[in-house]
Amino acid sequence: MPMIMDDQSYDDLFGDGEQVVALPTIIAPPIKGLARRLDELSASGCCQKIAWSKNGCVAYITPDGYSINLRVFARDPMTGKWDLGKASALEIPVGHDEFRFVHLSWSHLGNDLAVMDAAGHVIIFSCQMALDRMSFARSEIAQPEAEVDVVVGIHWCAILPYEQKNHIAWSASGKEDKWTFQTSSHSFNDACHPWDGKASMIYLKRRGELKYKFQQADSSWHEITATLGSMVSTREAFTHAAFASNNDNTLLLVAYDVSGRLHLYRIEARWNVLNPKPAQHPKVYEAPELQVTEICTEEQCYPTSSAVVNGDMNNATESKIRLPAQLTHLNFLPRTPEQNDGTLPTVQAIFSTPPNIVSLDQTQPQQNPFSILVRWQIHQTQQNQLHPSLEKVTSKKKSVSSVPAREVFLFKKLPDIVMHSVVMEFDPLWYNMILAFCHSDGTIEFRKRSTMDSIVPDYNTETVTSLPQAGFGFSSTDPSLHVALSPNHCLAACMHQDGSIKLRSMEYSYGNLSSPDADSRHSAALAALVLQSSTAANQYFSSDDIFSVIHSLSIPPSRITDFVALLFQGLNVNIDCGVEESANNHLMLLGRSPFFVKTLSAAHLLGLTGTVERTIPSKLAWMILNIKYITQILTTIARMHGQIEKTPLRPEVVPQFVGICRWIMHFMVYILDDILALAYHLRSQSLNTSLNSNGTANIDINTAMHAESHPAILLLLSSFPRMMLKLWSQPLAWVVKTAYQYSSSSHPQANIPPELRRVYAPLHQALSDLPFDWRVFESLVSEAHSLVRGTYRARNIPEPDRNRMERQLILGQIPDLLLPVAKRLLGESMFGKEDSANGGVQQQLPLPCIADRIDIARVMFFDTTWLGLSASKLSKRFHATHIVDVCQKTVIRGVGAQNPTSSNHHGTTTNGNTNPSTSQAQQQSQQNQQSRNRSDTLATQTSTKPASASNRPKKLRRCVRCAAHMEDVVQGMPGYANHHVSWLMGVAKHCVCGNSWMLVDDVTAGMLMEQGKEVEKQIVRERNSGDGDVTGLGLGMGVEALDGDWEA
Repeated sequence: MPMIMDDQSYDDLFGDGEQVVALPTIIAPPIKGLARRLDELSASGCCQKIAWSKNGCVAYITPDGYSINLRVFARDPMTGKWDLGKASALEIPVGHDEFRFVHLSWSHLGNDLAVMDAAGHVIIFSCQMALDRMSFARSEIAQPEAEVDVVVGIHWCAILPYEQKNHIAWSASGKEDKWTFQTSSHSFNDACHPWDGKASMIYLKRRGELKYKFQQADSSWHEITATLGSMVSTREAFTHAAFASNNDNTLLLVAYDVSGRLHLYRIEARWNVLNPKPAQHPKVYEAPELQVTEICTEEQCYPTSSAVVNGDMNNATESKIRLPAQLTHLNFLPRTPEQNDGTLPTVQAIFSTPPNIVSLDQTQPQQNPFSILVRWQIHQTQQNQLHPSLEKVTSKKKSVSSVPAREVFLFKKLPDIVMHSVVMEFDPLWYNMILAFCHSDGTIEFRKRSTMDSIVPDYNTETVTSLPQAGFGFSSTDPSLHVALSPNHCLAACMHQDGSIKLRSMEYSYGNLSSPDADSRHSAALAALVLQSSTAANQYFSSDDIFSVIHSLSIPPSRITDFVALLFQGLNVNIDCGVEESANNHLMLLGRSPFFVKTLSAAHLLGLTGTVERTIPSKLAWMILNIKYITQILTTIARMHGQIEKTPLRPEVVPQFVGICRWIMHFMVYILDDILALAYHLRSQSLNTSLNSNGTANIDINTAMHAESHPAILLLLSSFPRMMLKLWSQPLAWVVKTAYQYSSSSHPQANIPPELRRVYAPLHQALSDLPFDWRVFESLVSEAHSLVRGTYRARNIPEPDRNRMERQLILGQIPDLLLPVAKRLLGESMFGKEDSANGGVQQQLPLPCIADRIDIARVMFFDTTWLGLSASKLSKRFHATHIVDVCQKTVIRGVGAQNPTSSNHHGTTTNGNTNPSTSQAQQQSQQNQQSRNRSDTLATQTSTKPASASNRPKKLRRCVRCAAHMEDVVQGMPGYANHHVSWLMGVAKHCVCGNSWMLVDDVTAGMLMEQGKEVEKQIVRERNSGDGDVTGLGLGMGVEALDGDWEA
């Protein structure tokens, strides 16, 4: 048996029993390419290869350096997952592709992208209606660009009015589902372009040349230049530069030179503009004067070791040794809006040690590379220009203190901070109050600027200030050299050396939000998500990355409802429209109401599955968004015509108005059908009885509404959509009158040319495509309006309580107070009043009930599938094989598609009346010949494919959030008149849900046609066999499947 020796025996065997041998520490190898990346970062302050815009588009430089790709962050409508779309390359103009591209920089709102190459040339691309379509912006150069004079620092100036005043959401306090949000307004006085909506930027080149670019009235770019002074040595060249607002409409510039000095400058762009007004917008802006003032210089700006003593004890001097670290990032952080936090303008320099240092002492383990934060505060004081000793001079005429003091800026160094690894990317967040560090080991760290402490979960369930504090964070995996954070720092786009991009998402560290546990930490996490959403809305940032995190958490419907309710509160959205006729909050919500739209968009998205399947709150939000969009168009066109009683609808407006009017009519049918269906259901279940004292009917009506998915009653009870529907009456009556007058051959005005009649014929057909008089719908809306307002007035309900009940309606629940109104609308208004003493015989109301004024069968069998408000199998099939233009309200792809185009024509206006000429009417009628039967779903005419202008591939626009489509209409597109395109550019700048567009290839058009034919054959086979799904809209009596037009 072999002898077993222990460790001590082995030590004694070799005579090492008294010695301890230290084993070398195994060092994790640095990420591949780190040394090269650090060389790039140290050579210039502008070498960012990937950037994520605030509106949700990622731009990156390809590995070869000669191309720039765009990828839009969007939601997949089939899976609901969020990801970056396919890459689309920017079209680089001729003459700008000679040098490699080295840096990307988005403007604050994400509409413009600045691209820099290795020779110091700066070119700008501007967004054109879709996030992934950016065109080269023409720029007037003040003087020829100097070759090989790279850009070392760039800064985008503020854009008015978006960045002039913000509501800052500081924190949220509460517990469970009761939270209050602390919000305050703050005004910023940053350097900006004096005209609203115009951008400007400034950048510094290596040799001290300062350039200021600004947009002209036509959106072209002009520039002016200045120099920081002459350079006589190569060690005076700058390597890094950064800008910061001085909060007085000027900028502070700090520049770092080769010799390790920091130079501080004040920069001011003086515009010769006094109180610019939008009504006095000049055609050409006069170039400003760029003034540069050198303030001071700080020596030896680099990290050093601790002080060491040189020489003997009697003649000793202290010196500091410069550490072997290179400057990789230079940032200038301005004052923060937080009061009493003591922050001053701060210069932050990040120095990093190289990864290939070999220690001379082999007994010491090799150290991993790391970064050091070196910071200086800029103190601004008043200092007398004369020395105090001059007070002793007796011959002076004035005292030293009487001489005006001058403004002095001083550098004050703060303690250095050693990071655990190399910082690859740095981003200031949330008004420069939170700092994000992306490390070479994959760690993404957040620190509070005022204390520089890391923000970690603190288990505080009653006050939340940020996502990291509430338990959200990134895992330390998959390091990369290039990192770009999303607008709300919920995601990180990590680009590897081969150009591939991987998304990393924040994770929730306290378990799973999908669990039904009543954990207070989950409520705090939900409040933190709402707080960050409020911050995004206040800064005009996209919040899609937040919804990506919400989707990954699989939040249950109850918490989704809590999220939307808290979002109403966090954004302080008041949706009560008052009880008096003088109330005008509905007009404010109709106009500029971005927070209202964002909240509705969130409610729509969080209940959306696929393309048409929606929960009750989601469907209601989608209907309100469309009603708001339609109302804006109706009121705008009516206002454009002046006195509509005397002015008919102009013929050039007709083409873009046909789809809108058809949608209005079919929507009326859908609402009436939906209310009738719920009324019949309640009647059959005997639920439309008087209210019990314990409120049992409340549960019954709300339960039936959700079980049968009939939300139309909520639409009539809610004040904003009801007010919008009331606004339809006057312009709709005007349009109906004009369409009948100019299209009917039986009209007394017989002198209307046939060509003009053909122009208005499609509009008249769209307005006539209704199984009842549209004024029946108007009377129902008026009755609901009178009942709801009367209830509010009778109970003397104050505005805060009305607002709370209005939010409850949008969230899909009828408040107890409005249950009698709902019962009245679903009972007496539909079927009349029954008198039990009269044997249940129906008693007539002052006006006939709805059932007596319409043909219920025609309403029941009217097909409105194309509206996308049904979740039946047939509806899903239809929208899988057809594409509906959400803005023009027409089917544009698939069987029965239309061609909503027009030709150039203009009517002549005389004394307020528009009379088109015969030739113009002929052109218009030729473009708008349409042969529709009843609805967009049942039409059998196939769309005509116009030839593309300049062989431009046909595209569609798709909403990045809700995935709704529209035709990608651009200037010069065949069949579209210029005024039609201009109109669409105004009303369809964003999706109906308020979010941005992305481009998708129109390769699906032919596919949809083939799939549509197969689907229709399958529907006919299922119908004949009796096995098909015949669940239609409204009463569910086989509306869609029974229509014979499908066999065509």
